[in-house]
Amino acid sequence: MTTSFRAPITYAGTGAYKAFRGLTQTVNLDQTVIFDDFTGIAVDLTNDWTEVKDTSASVAIAADVVGGRLLMSSQATTDDNGSSIQGNEIFAVEAGRTMWFQTKLQSSDADDQEVCAGFTVNFAANPENMLTAADRIVFQVADGDGSILCKTEKDGTETSTDSGVDLADATDVELAIIVEGTGIVEFYINGKLRATHTTNIPDDENLTVGIMQLSGSNTGTKSVSVDYVLAGQTR
Repeated sequence: MTTSFRAPITYAGTGAYKAFRGLTQTVNLDQTVIFDDFTGIAVDLTNDWTEVKDTSASVAIAADVVGGRLLMSSQATTDDNGSSIQGNEIFAVEAGRTMWFQTKLQSSDADDQEVCAGFTVNFAANPENMLTAADRIVFQVADGDGSILCKTEKDGTETSTDSGVDLADATDVELAIIVEGTGIVEFYINGKLRATHTTNIPDDENLTVGIMQLSGSNTGTKSVSVDYVLAGQTR
């Protein structure tokens, strides 16, 4: 007899394969999910990501890194030089819908670099345009500071909260966002709730996932290393 399941099936784990216990083996039809662990040999700029970068900046899969990493780097001798990735605008803040975003990344120079990651409208021409996009739900780090700011922005008006956590050089930080309907956004850093926003939540534009980095000086290459990107929403 055929049995149908709507929820995802997970692996039970037996014998030598108990480490696989709980891993999803099928898609979840109630969710739209994207995940990139950067385990290939090149960034998929045809089907998965759009790359926006300045002259001599780079976006590439790091070679021979355990688990896979995306390396986004600026030109060594140019201030405000950088790179970014973004996807398709398939996410939407709506009543009754849950959205989430999570990434793990590190900065080569936390107080001499601008970094931004999260949901945004598409941006073009320059990676720094993610910083001025009119509709966003993001984590942002300003040049010369290192403080991780939590931001919701709608039609150019933003709510910003200092998370109380600073980026540290060459140290992984896990950033996560949960959007519950149109009324609340929660920002988590390393698994701990750091900010809750109820204002300026962009509910009138479709959003994409984006990550950008920008050098804060003309001395030395500045980079962001991304372990993975996960984002999803309920249908």
